[in-house]
Amino acid sequence: MGTVKRERQRQGKQARSVAEQSAARRQKTKRTGIRLGIVLVVVLAAAFVYSLLSRDDGSDNTETADTTTTSSPFTNPDLAAEVLDREPPAPANAPADIAPDAVKVTTLIEGEGEGAAAGDTVVVHYVGVLSDGTKFDDSWSKQQPFPVENLGQASVIPGWNEGLIGAKIGERRRLEIGPDKAYGAAGQPPAIPANAPLAFEIDVIDIKKPGG
Repeated sequence: MGTVKRERQRQGKQARSVAEQSAARRQKTKRTGIRLGIVLVVVLAAAFVYSLLSRDDGSDNTETADTTTTSSPFTNPDLAAEVLDREPPAPANAPADIAPDAVKVTTLIEGEGEGAAAGDTVVVHYVGVLSDGTKFDDSWSKQQPFPVENLGQASVIPGWNEGLIGAKIGERRRLEIGPDKAYGAAGQPPAIPANAPLAFEIDVIDIKKPGG
């Protein structure tokens, strides 16, 4: 009788031990599942944040690229491009009988917008000729537009400081200038003789206001 009782007690202990081990395994599995879930949430959150940052960076880069592409050094880019695409003019001779202090202005091609005023920078292409038709200077052959800075007091001949007032972007303007408003009795040897009247045909590429 005692043997049967002890056997039952032993079997009961084994059953409890098995149940405890099973419960421990379930608890361990549950903890492992929780840890994996937390790790998964963290990974997904990090991926989401990275995705947002990547889209922001791409957007910023696109905006920067667009700004770079569309930026232009000219006030009116389309009109400036049109002027730059023109063929150089072939000006008529400077008038030999022009008054020494004369500055005659003729508009050959109309421009657009507000006319140039004192203090502006006027960016131009030009051709200059003497009374015998000799071309003594031009900017087209140099492929370099010329900036007349601080119009009215610019470092150019007086005929230009006077004759470019009122010029507009896109305009082709002819200036006929007497020697006193050009290089005077000194001339500019060897290209320009003493007391030479001059004629210029000038294309206005851009006009920039002071501080602009």
